[in-house]
Amino acid sequence: MTRFIELSHQVVEGMETYRPLPTPRVEVLNNYDASRYDGKSEFLIASLHLCGNTGTYVDSPRHRFRAGTDLAALPLGRLANLPIVVADVTGSGRAIGPDVLPDRDLRGAAVLVRTDFSRHWGTDRYFSANPYLTAAACQRLVEAGPALVGIDSLNIDDIGDMSRPAHTLLLGAGIPICEHMTNLESLTSHAGRLHAVPIAWVGGATFPVRAYVIAQD
Repeated sequence: MTRFIELSHQVVEGMETYRPLPTPRVEVLNNYDASRYDGKSEFLIASLHLCGNTGTYVDSPRHRFRAGTDLAALPLGRLANLPIVVADVTGSGRAIGPDVLPDRDLRGAAVLVRTDFSRHWGTDRYFSANPYLTAAACQRLVEAGPALVGIDSLNIDDIGDMSRPAHTLLLGAGIPICEHMTNLESLTSHAGRLHAVPIAWVGGATFPVRAYVIAQD
């Protein structure tokens, strides 16, 4: 049996993802009453105004580097139909080092770092003291060659470290990052394939995704 496992937060008008970035805003361009076609049909047309860093999103290398690969140029092979490896680091504290990462072949996989910090989503607690990957952990990941790295935390970096080593190392190696994931506790390593594809935005650095895993029981 095929199961679809949701790993994304829903996008809701006014929601906070990362302070102090702007929150999403909906503008209705045509409502049902205004769009009647001689009484035969009606449509809702709306715009969603949002920051690229909203909800669960993917960072392209352009997010960190001026000449980096943008969203439109990211290979689909780094975003879709990826075997998953779950790194359960829920008992490891804030700083996630290389010693707690999976000791297995990670090449071409989506490494999903489970911290369970997403349980604080929608509360003030979510915006401070987040779990993060250390520079040493990211260097090990770069050497292992995964297709993508995801985490269910506010940031893959320590937000107090302005040098942002995790973003610098991973995106510098061409490895996209998926932040603000959720529901990683529902996953088992090698038990599904991840899909986390943003729009093909030329010049875009980050954008929300509907991240999910297709699992076979």
